[in-house]
Amino acid sequence: MKSLTLNFLTRRNSRLDFSCVILILLVLVLGCNDGGDSGSSSETAKKIVPPAYIGVWTGQDGSTVTLRNDGSGDYKSGGKSVSGATVEIDEAAKEIRFTLLGFDSGKYKIDQVPAGNKMKLDGMEYRRTAGFSTEDSENKPDSTKSGEVPTEDELRPIVSKTIQDFDNALQQGDFGDFYSTISEMWQSQMTAAELDKAFAPISAQKNNYKLKTDAPLTFSSVPTLKDDVLEINGGYQNIKGKNIPFRLRYVKENADWKLLGIQLNP
Repeated sequence: MKSLTLNFLTRRNSRLDFSCVILILLVLVLGCNDGGDSGSSSETAKKIVPPAYIGVWTGQDGSTVTLRNDGSGDYKSGGKSVSGATVEIDEAAKEIRFTLLGFDSGKYKIDQVPAGNKMKLDGMEYRRTAGFSTEDSENKPDSTKSGEVPTEDELRPIVSKTIQDFDNALQQGDFGDFYSTISEMWQSQMTAAELDKAFAPISAQKNNYKLKTDAPLTFSSVPTLKDDVLEINGGYQNIKGKNIPFRLRYVKENADWKLLGIQLNP
């Protein structure tokens, strides 16, 4: 059975250059939106959003653009807010267009296509604050601001609980309890139902991730702390005895380290 790489990464705020869920999936056939007036109806096919664009993007002025892999999107800019629109990214015309019920509801000029976690729209730099990406090597914070890193002995129970909580959610096919343990920033980007839906496609391969409970966790590198984001790389054994590499990111909220991102590679 073909393996899937799960990578769900987010960041705390607009100054943290940090990506959120990667979920590398088979491309789905996207549905259509119906719309029209009393005398006619029209159907607008959702376009596939290129993986590099998927995520929540925050501009320097605090405006946000959300682009999803199902061809939908939102944006908030100034006093205008659009949610659940159909998104079309026309790289030839260098435009991102939003439509609702077949009507134009806004567009952005693409001045610079995504490079890692940055792109430029309408002359403003946007950074990915959460979302999907297929570019793992570029999904790292740019800033080198550092702080005091907890010891491995302090981190081991935190990491162990994260892996156990995720494994329980995956095996049960219900991420409701897992959702309650993640950071407020991650929760602000999606609901529990949306998180459940995002992880649903890997349920068929859940045994590839299933934790071997009596096997110890390993840390493959020294944990780092940049821009208040703690990153931990390591691995755990699945029930087949295979090492599952992980990358976890945390942010401190109310004196506790809360999960900000997760990547597992079966």
